[in-house]
Amino acid sequence: MSKPQFLIDLEENGYTVVKGVVPKEHCKEFQESALNWLEGFPYGFKRDDRSTWDNEHLPYSFKAGLYNRYAVNHEEFVWKIRTEPAIIDTFSKIWGTDDLIGSFDGLNIALPVNEKHGRTDIKPTQAWPHIDQNPRRIHLFELYQGIANLSENGPDDGGLVLLRGSQKLHEEFFKETGGWKKEQDSGADQNGYGYIKEDVEWYRNKGCEEVKVCAGEGDLILWDSRTIHWNASPVGERTRFVTYVCYCPRSLMTQEQLDKKLEVFRAHKGTTHWPQMNVIPVEKHDALPKRPDGSVDNADRSVPLHPVKETEAIMRVVGVRA
Repeated sequence: MSKPQFLIDLEENGYTVVKGVVPKEHCKEFQESALNWLEGFPYGFKRDDRSTWDNEHLPYSFKAGLYNRYAVNHEEFVWKIRTEPAIIDTFSKIWGTDDLIGSFDGLNIALPVNEKHGRTDIKPTQAWPHIDQNPRRIHLFELYQGIANLSENGPDDGGLVLLRGSQKLHEEFFKETGGWKKEQDSGADQNGYGYIKEDVEWYRNKGCEEVKVCAGEGDLILWDSRTIHWNASPVGERTRFVTYVCYCPRSLMTQEQLDKKLEVFRAHKGTTHWPQMNVIPVEKHDALPKRPDGSVDNADRSVPLHPVKETEAIMRVVGVRA
């Protein structure tokens, strides 16, 4: 069987956009549910009142829009996207099996940052180039990450920025520059490495073009965890709506690990994008959501507002088979 073009593009460029994976009506439902979720906190955010578009009126997020606390990972509207058949089918083509499990990742609701149309309490996020894979295993393909892009996303709408083709040059880079640097490394038991300006210039000089990935409403963005990337703020007029999706073969987990995954699911805890690792960000970083003054957010919750029922489709993503 011939390899699909999107997989060829992934291997060559380190990323690709698969068009029209999520139906438009599901995207609109997600947008409405996401804004309702934000407005449900007691801090007074209102979608139609720009004076409330600031940290005082919003719940805690990372990089001004990435939400993975408050049990949002297990809200019904997030699970609806996570179980979209066409998304799972795309990952099935990647792995050559439909016996997949998924991550319990969060979502991004990024309000535009600018004086005319958006937030004025913060500045646009600066580039923070990194990879999401342990540099000790950089020679191995381990994972393709995914973004379900649920609103139109053009050059000014924030989102994924990357260095095209950088996933193929790490061994050469580390060999030339003396290996990974301790201060940039996330550690032997973690999956991450950060790059400084001089590192990025090395990749640019090798022909790695900086690309702001643009996508339509309902498209699926995929990238290799080894591709150098970062997240940019929207600076135009539109709010960015995405949820992060990632799947891998269930066979990568032992039964004991699968049992733990079920436990994590029933406790409504979120994970990183690695479906098979059961890494829970709040436990990993001891990072309960906080208010702008540094106090723990009293509106934190351990159960979603709208929990999902344990349907066959959902339990398959969890790793449970009848």
